[in-house]
Amino acid sequence: MAHVLIADDDEDTRYSLRELLEDAGHVVVAECGDGAACLDLVRASPDPLVVLLDYRMPRLDGVEVLRAVAADSALAACHAFVLVTASPRAAQPAVGLPGWPPAPVVGKPFDLTELLEAVAEAERRLRLRREVAG
Repeated sequence: MAHVLIADDDEDTRYSLRELLEDAGHVVVAECGDGAACLDLVRASPDPLVVLLDYRMPRLDGVEVLRAVAADSALAACHAFVLVTASPRAAQPAVGLPGWPPAPVVGKPFDLTELLEAVAEAERRLRLRREVAG
């Protein structure tokens, strides 16, 4: 299983996501409450990460994090992202832009099956990248 970073400004949401993911067998390596801290952790990680990225956060929001990742092709190739939001329709135009890392959108409140499938798909993308590079 890939390592998971949870980036959400709501502490209860981070706790719930950690519990859910760990119960499903995923390894949650870090949590953070804003986009700037998320970007710092992504840049510093020696391991590929699946990043659960909240759409609306202080300092940098999820779209700004994706924009920064897209500007660094090495960074974009190392990690996989899932954008989580209470406003899926608002987030849709911001993801999937040319040159941006793929980031499926999962709505809040979470459909547990949908969330776990999005994380599994992100892990598959990471695994395929390693196999191609490898």
